[in-house]
Amino acid sequence: MIRRGWFIALSLGLAVLLVMVLGLAYLRAGVASSRLPERGMSMQTVEGCPALVEVLFDGRGAPHVYSGSDSAVWFAQGYLHARDRFFQMDLARRTANGRLAELFGRRALDNDRKMRVLRLAASARRQSALLTASERKVLELYTAGVNAAIERYGSWIAPEVWLLGIEPEPWSVEDSLASAVLLQLDLSRAMGEELRRAVEISRLGRDRAVDLWGWTAAQARAWIPPGDLTMLTAREFEPISFPERGSGSNAWVVGPQRSASGQALLANDPNLGVQMPATFYAIHLKGPGLEVAGASIAGIPGVLIGHTQNVAWGLTLSAMDDQDVFLLTLDDGGGRELIDGQWRPLRTVTENIAVRWQSEPVLVKVRLSVHGPVVREQRSDSMALAWSGLNGPSMVPAILGMNRARTAAAVAATWEPVVGPSLNLLAADTDGTILHQVVGRAPERLRGAGRLPAPGSDSNWAWKGFLPMSANPGRANPVEGFLAAAGHDLFAEGDYPVSRAFPAEFDSPWRMRRIRSALAAQGDWTVAKCLELQGDVVSLEAIAVLRQLRPELEKHGGAAARVLMDWDARLTVDSTAATLYSRFMLELEDAIGGDEAARLSLDRSPFAREEVLRLLAGGLDESWWDDVSLPGRQSRSDILAGVLDRLDGEADAPTWGEAHQVQFTHPLAWLPGIGSSLAATWNRGPFAVAGDNQTVNTEPWDHHLPFAVTALPAVRFVTEVGNWDATVLGLPTGQSGRPWSGSYADQIENWLQVEPAGFPFSRAAVEGEATARLHLIPEHARIPLPVVQ
Repeated sequence: MIRRGWFIALSLGLAVLLVMVLGLAYLRAGVASSRLPERGMSMQTVEGCPALVEVLFDGRGAPHVYSGSDSAVWFAQGYLHARDRFFQMDLARRTANGRLAELFGRRALDNDRKMRVLRLAASARRQSALLTASERKVLELYTAGVNAAIERYGSWIAPEVWLLGIEPEPWSVEDSLASAVLLQLDLSRAMGEELRRAVEISRLGRDRAVDLWGWTAAQARAWIPPGDLTMLTAREFEPISFPERGSGSNAWVVGPQRSASGQALLANDPNLGVQMPATFYAIHLKGPGLEVAGASIAGIPGVLIGHTQNVAWGLTLSAMDDQDVFLLTLDDGGGRELIDGQWRPLRTVTENIAVRWQSEPVLVKVRLSVHGPVVREQRSDSMALAWSGLNGPSMVPAILGMNRARTAAAVAATWEPVVGPSLNLLAADTDGTILHQVVGRAPERLRGAGRLPAPGSDSNWAWKGFLPMSANPGRANPVEGFLAAAGHDLFAEGDYPVSRAFPAEFDSPWRMRRIRSALAAQGDWTVAKCLELQGDVVSLEAIAVLRQLRPELEKHGGAAARVLMDWDARLTVDSTAATLYSRFMLELEDAIGGDEAARLSLDRSPFAREEVLRLLAGGLDESWWDDVSLPGRQSRSDILAGVLDRLDGEADAPTWGEAHQVQFTHPLAWLPGIGSSLAATWNRGPFAVAGDNQTVNTEPWDHHLPFAVTALPAVRFVTEVGNWDATVLGLPTGQSGRPWSGSYADQIENWLQVEPAGFPFSRAAVEGEATARLHLIPEHARIPLPVVQ
């Protein structure tokens, strides 16, 4: 034991020393010259640059790009993305293409197999063939900029590249398209929910499951397919993913009549997984036929969320069901599937996965059904996936189209050809128009609604194509003077008639109700007031729950009950009541459904907060309250009293900020040995975070690791349309992906306080905030160089 402890201590010490030595060597080798200048001026001659480019960096390291050539602007964006975020870009393309094992060995094989089966790279290649000449030209210019940065800096382009001992590969147009498909996969949650329901119905039985899900008898008849679901189980390490419930994004537009200035306002804070560096990259691009500013994705040209000179837009997840799982009937050899009584051959694609530190590649055979890739292949339990991400053109041309739009309607029109992802688009233009449009195209289903795995052998359940975007909900300039979207049910909440409903995995309504009530209550909205609403941590869910429970809490009268009754439903970092409420709800979910989970081998209670609320309101059968693992019959009062008694008997609750924290973890921090040392210097946190899954300031936590934050507002963006210098834009961490940069984590405190910095747009305002200047000069160009002051 002594020798083992000594060895571990020595190993850790050597790892720390190694990181320090490597970091010093990295900096001494000249990488410091690749950092964005914090002061003064820099000039770089860049091969392939179409024209002179001037880049002004504000105090956060965000670039404002100017050129007399639109081609040079796209080139410069690729160059800057690679210079600041190359390792993030490289990880994204390797993830999408199923090539992480080339970096990390066998530990990455499961992920690579998943991506090869899901066919993301094949989808990118197919999308590439659909590009128009002008669309391809922009992507090629962006790609040339990325490769110019790779050529200039080589393995020094990112410290992670240098530490891993790899040479950066050239970027391609297909890499950008694959990165966009990967983003779409991250936004799709339906396949896991379908299998979750299949497991629940197989364990609970049809009647019990339908009651749990809140379906009507008519919905159950229409949505539950024929066939036996009793053998279905959830499995690890397969392409079917199981998203955690409760993530959500917010966006709203306020019309001129409700604005203090008489100009429309737009606010957006999309919720995505915690990343280091941040998901988004702030940038401002200006050429003779282009000016756009906002949040971009490193690896993809253009601005995903932002504004031009005339119009602003934001995006949230629409939750449209864009994935269906089909149960296959295979022959004894597994090479054919049964369709309408006839055997049809499965197509087979062979994939070779190169594995680091292994001489031979790993062979993966991907089977392709008429429905899509076979994501589970067992004799009695085979499934194929239909997904919008494997159909239609890329979303990248829609992004580029938005970047040149002049009206809200034109922003929406750019999405008409796009099959997926499906998003809530909100836009406002300088003419005063405000607009909401669900973009992306819903699968055309003759039967079912994608709620459960469907019989793949019956073509009546198969997709028949995609409905046009015009079939989606959308409206402009409502009499209320505002529009909002928060991943909520657009039809149950009255936004649109039920006749226009589409199948979806909607979020709970609480954030939307809070946003709507706030917007309706005021007529003098400003950027500052929108920021205040983005930071709101009042839980309408908690208010509803505690109102329902008031008689039981009063009757119980214990310490926990008194704290809950006195609580103001605000999930602030200093609130112990917020922690107590969150623990109470978690305990209640388990107390109600934990007995079924244990008895029926479910991985967790089938009750989440939404089901608990429906049970409290009388919307579920009262028999759910009974704990079948105990003798006798338990009532609602018994279960609630038991939970409150347990909370009374425990030690004082920590504050919400002590329990609910976010850790920004570098992607290499999980590596054995050196990873722990990298974590000490490259990770940030943990930090106390307010809010939760149901507040406007949405900070979801994972049921498997309460109450660690798993997703967050990946950018906070608010703008006053036309007064673009009033725009604010903030990232959770920072602009740069290089751990030694001053812009690596300098925005964390502002993000925690919901105080994003301004993002100037006019040349005068940019000049006023510029801290550095960079000129990209075409090779062999005869251009008078500016005098360095």
